[in-house]
Amino acid sequence: MKHNEREKKTLFQRADRSVWIFALLLLCVFGVMLCGNLLTDKFADDFAYVFSFADGTPVRSLSGLLSSMREHYRTVNGRVIAHAFVQVFENLPKGVFAAVNAGMFTLSLALGYTLCTGKARRSNFLLLGLFAAVWIYMPAFGQVNFWLDGACNYLWAQVLSLLFLLPYVRLFEKRPVFLEPGHILKKILFTLYAFVMGAYSENLSGAALFMAILLLVLVRADGKRKAPFTAALPILAGIAGYAAMIFSPGELQSKNAGFSALRLLYQTEKVADRFHVIRIVIVSLVVLFFLSSALHVDKKRMLLAGVLTCGGVGAGLIFALARFYPYRSLAGSMLLLTLACGVLTRSLLETQKARRAALCLLTLLTLSLGYWCPHGMKDVYLVHTAVAENRQLLTEQKEAGKTDIRLPVLTAETKYSAVDGLI
Repeated sequence: MKHNEREKKTLFQRADRSVWIFALLLLCVFGVMLCGNLLTDKFADDFAYVFSFADGTPVRSLSGLLSSMREHYRTVNGRVIAHAFVQVFENLPKGVFAAVNAGMFTLSLALGYTLCTGKARRSNFLLLGLFAAVWIYMPAFGQVNFWLDGACNYLWAQVLSLLFLLPYVRLFEKRPVFLEPGHILKKILFTLYAFVMGAYSENLSGAALFMAILLLVLVRADGKRKAPFTAALPILAGIAGYAAMIFSPGELQSKNAGFSALRLLYQTEKVADRFHVIRIVIVSLVVLFFLSSALHVDKKRMLLAGVLTCGGVGAGLIFALARFYPYRSLAGSMLLLTLACGVLTRSLLETQKARRAALCLLTLLTLSLGYWCPHGMKDVYLVHTAVAENRQLLTEQKEAGKTDIRLPVLTAETKYSAVDGLI
């Protein structure tokens, strides 16, 4: 009997560490996200971004895109890189964005998993658990991951921020990385990339730069090591890009219009109150920190989880300076706090005393995913069907010569449909 139990454990461990199962899981995630993107239609701001901010005509050329984004920078805000992507995809076939965006979500998951795993062995169960946590607990999931405008602003910012952060995590973990002496060409390219990342998103770009600085400080605090100066150059480039974004004429105009110390205090309280939306993730993180401390897990992993926690909180609180704060704005905070949970969970999987508890947590997430994934996809499909029916009704009414046409309001049952919460 004991021999059979050992054999079962061995089979589970082999499946958990199989590179083929890892690739299959990522392929399944890509397939699910591709279906969700193909079934999500244009909503709200998607229609506005078809047209140039400069002259109101459809954007059909590179020169038209540049003039549109120049006017956007001058009159709207500095997030021109993200919105340039929106305008490009608005004028391409729907399937192009669906495939690219599904790939971006899959890449985001893979990068988050890599950050959580560190030097530990592969764990396919952890990868599945991370996907389940993001699917179940991410606020406004459809707006962040399926809606064209939302995905380019929020999902893509997650990918760019994690790509920027990973080299600093490797440096902190004493793993080979191009930030150390040598690799001049890679450093130059990464510095240019850091500028783009810094100019991409107010919250996640700022959080990524803040976390990179914290990691360099921790490297410096290690008496046996010195943080190379070249590792600080990409951060400086990122800060320059961030400054170019937040000090754009359009951004300053909107901030100066109604900014005051009292309004800032009110906004900070409002933003902090919104964190209740991800309270389950926050409570889980507190419990995992307590268990990790009690079981004396690797100090570096706890420090990394702490850095991610600071980044997650900061990514949310920075919206106190924003004009409005929709629930999708919490997506970055939720992701970083979830990754902090992932870092601690992976460490607990390596301890004999807490391994079963960590496996139970991942099992509950996986079982919950079995309900929420089909439920969410069903809602996405039903809204897509309703859009098609509205389009058909509109066509019939126009052909009948009617000019006053009333259409049923689109409603969603879950957060997985992008129309949920949008006008």
